[in-house]
Amino acid sequence: MLAVVVWASWQLDLPRYVSVDGMRALVDAHAPYGALVFMGLLVAAIFTHVPMLAHLLIAVGGVVLGAPAAFAYGWLASMVGTTSTFLLVRYVAREPLERALAGRLARLRSYDERLARNGFWTVLALRILFFLAPFLNWEIGLTGVRVRDYVAATALGLVPQLAPTVFFADSLAPASAALPQKLLLGAPLILAILTIATITRRLLNRKTKAAEHTS
Repeated sequence: MLAVVVWASWQLDLPRYVSVDGMRALVDAHAPYGALVFMGLLVAAIFTHVPMLAHLLIAVGGVVLGAPAAFAYGWLASMVGTTSTFLLVRYVAREPLERALAGRLARLRSYDERLARNGFWTVLALRILFFLAPFLNWEIGLTGVRVRDYVAATALGLVPQLAPTVFFADSLAPASAALPQKLLLGAPLILAILTIATITRRLLNRKTKAAEHTS
């Protein structure tokens, strides 16, 4: 799997597109399918396991495509990339790992079962904190977290970092001539996102404490 990741990164030359000029040239060259090209690059970046590459591509997409389009396409591509990685690890690597650890790490199995019971809240907290960090999809794929919990938590957990990234990238772009208005219009969105993140963390803390009392 590592060899495939290295080969894909070399073939696609993804770092070349982590710039406004590089992304704009690529999108313009494939118009009117530029948005699909952006999504394909983002999915590939998630698969290549390079730290911060996907985050940077999303920010560049905010400048090239504009905040609303970059958010929509970025969220969809992120869901495809993270879920595909999770499923690949789950159905390729989890079973061999279980066989290797069978009968030797009972305590680790207990942690895995507890994680599976609280999968949604755990994935949601990790996604809010670490966003598209490469290790997240791969390591959760090795656990017993249910697919539906992973997908639902990821869909919600991507928003608190994805939205500000594309919004501020678009607003701070040199070509932007309406920065004050954008900041004014975007303030309620940022406030709502921060509120959701705060409430989610508090609910997660309560859920964790309740689980500790019952265990």
